[in-house]
Amino acid sequence: MKSTYKEILKQLEKRQFANVYFLAGEEPLFIDKISDYIEENVMEEADRDFNQSVYYAKETNPAEVIAQAREFPFGVEKRVVIVKEAKDWRSLDLIMAYCANPTTTTILVICYKYGKLPCNKALNDAVTFDSEKVKDWKLAEWVEACAKEHAFTISKDSAALIAEHIGNDLSRIDNEFTKLRITYPEGTTITPEIIERHIGISNQYNLYALSDALCSRNETKAFTIVNAFCQNLKANPLQAAIGHLNKLYSGMLKYQHAPTKNLEEQRLCFGPRRTDAQLRRDVAISSGFSKQILVRNIALLREFDVKSKGVDCSTTEEELYKELVYKLLH
Repeated sequence: MKSTYKEILKQLEKRQFANVYFLAGEEPLFIDKISDYIEENVMEEADRDFNQSVYYAKETNPAEVIAQAREFPFGVEKRVVIVKEAKDWRSLDLIMAYCANPTTTTILVICYKYGKLPCNKALNDAVTFDSEKVKDWKLAEWVEACAKEHAFTISKDSAALIAEHIGNDLSRIDNEFTKLRITYPEGTTITPEIIERHIGISNQYNLYALSDALCSRNETKAFTIVNAFCQNLKANPLQAAIGHLNKLYSGMLKYQHAPTKNLEEQRLCFGPRRTDAQLRRDVAISSGFSKQILVRNIALLREFDVKSKGVDCSTTEEELYKELVYKLLH
């Protein structure tokens, strides 16, 4: 039975356990959260030594896992057997044979990160989960939901700041909120000041501010921001800036080629979560660029994308950052 992340957690919270959980897909965070919940909540800590086993596929084999899963629990209703990084196994044949006839007193969890959910009848009675990447245009919305899960509130602008800066690294975003719980009580509103202080994302020096400076041709501001980025390249990598700016210039170019330029077209070009005021601003900025300049800027970004990956280039990331900004402005 294929289920969503929320459905699985809801069932687990009600202590409605399946015999087999097969968790696959490209986004590791949701797989980790489900397996961690089972590992930490199905039984009391005192009962885990005899009744709970956690394996890494590289360090074991399917036959050993199945042997553990076939054992009867000691003093509790259910045993728990968790396999992490199961994609390292060459074959799942033995596991599928077990899934077709599982032991009813065992909860078997297979974590198959970065792999496709098998299309196998043996999993018909199992709880299966396909962990998909969050789409870029839904990322800020997901950040809001993640903050709520950690008992915080956050504005749309602050959520967008985190989404744009960190990108689709959901595990890091979730971990940042986990760390904030050490310092701030439930119900705290996560402000740009908190984000800058604890996550290291400046409300003044971020990718939105850089794109604003480039669009307004404010060279002083643009280089002030880039110099700040270069002080912490790990938190402000060139690759992230290239991706952000490519989205910006590509959206402008799409809009200039759009046949109707109505509100629907604007959302398709600039993003479905943009407010009407933001869209009006996007349209106004777009009108200040010729198609030739936009094409040139996109070509520059592609060139520097290749260079930043070390292809026929020995220039440092800091120097590439500054050179790219200079060329985009001139």
